[in-house]
Amino acid sequence: MLATARGYYDGSHIVLTPPVAFERGQEVIVTYSVPSRAKKDVFYSESNMRAIDKSLEELRDGKVVVKSFEELEALEK
Repeated sequence: MLATARGYYDGSHIVLTPPVAFERGQEVIVTYSVPSRAKKDVFYSESNMRAIDKSLEELRDGKVVVKSFEELEALEK
């Protein structure tokens, strides 16, 4: 059977839409294209860097309470 799925590479995995279940030993053909222009990493955008700086300032000023995942789970019980 031949099927086609579109997807993208998230930095560590190929994510297909719709999700595809593979069987052991199944043959897979992957084709890919490289965008003509590399997308700018939005993490380093000016607005995001301002938001990160603001969050760090709030943390330093004690306006933010930091809890571990385990502490948050304990609160739910």
